[in-house]
Amino acid sequence: MQINKTKAKLKRGEVVFGSEIMFPSADAVEIMAFAGLDFVYLDMEHSATSHESLLHMIRAAEIGGATPLVRIPEQLPGQYAGVILRILDLGALGVIIPHVDTGDEARAIVDAVKYRPQGNRGMFDVGRKSGYGFTLKGPEYLRRANEETLIIVMIESQEGLDNLDDILAVEGIDCVQIGSSDLSQSLGCAGVLDAPPVLAAIDRIMAATRRAGVAVGVGSFAGFPPEVTARFLAQGAQFVNIVTQSLITAGIRHWSGWLDDAQARARALGTSKGTLK
Repeated sequence: MQINKTKAKLKRGEVVFGSEIMFPSADAVEIMAFAGLDFVYLDMEHSATSHESLLHMIRAAEIGGATPLVRIPEQLPGQYAGVILRILDLGALGVIIPHVDTGDEARAIVDAVKYRPQGNRGMFDVGRKSGYGFTLKGPEYLRRANEETLIIVMIESQEGLDNLDDILAVEGIDCVQIGSSDLSQSLGCAGVLDAPPVLAAIDRIMAATRRAGVAVGVGSFAGFPPEVTARFLAQGAQFVNIVTQSLITAGIRHWSGWLDDAQARARALGTSKGTLK
């Protein structure tokens, strides 16, 4: 079973960098992993990704050396167990749970992720993470699975904000991801990420999370002005996630600018030699 390098870096207080991919493509995941991302955030809440596609994307992340994390579709607390079980059995090294609003929901998530004695995950020790039973046997696999699996809960509503201390008190929560877009909607500022009420709520969540010794990240990170993202990092944000389409767009803009500059240089050079009009 792989060591979860993203979880290990978060525990050491380091910043981790990854990308949220919202379309099914194992090739894209493999490229991003080989490019050096700490994790690839495989989204099933706002995408067409099926479990079959997800399996190939998880394998691609492993090949490239990135931690495969999966955001589950939004579920009610009583439905967590089956949804999380299937995703972890496919080989994900962590789950990201949207819309966590209460301590009871946080406890239900830990219960679904962890094997006994920390939780009550359904027993399956002959899957991908145990080498199908060849490389890790029962008790050792259960211990490693509990150690390496990363639990990230998303706070993205006024209710989650109100119950923040109860959520952070749940043992087993490794990281809080602030769902900035949904939080802005819940606070009456839909889509205005840098509205004062949204920034105040983010500051409050970050401060409480850091006091509790839990890692924290800010969703829609690239959607904030640079001075705001710098402030988040100064305040201790560790989980930095940029959606894949933003990375692609940035790459296109960079190389388009490079090409424009190269063509201008070529025209200047050609004109000086009398070969270009």
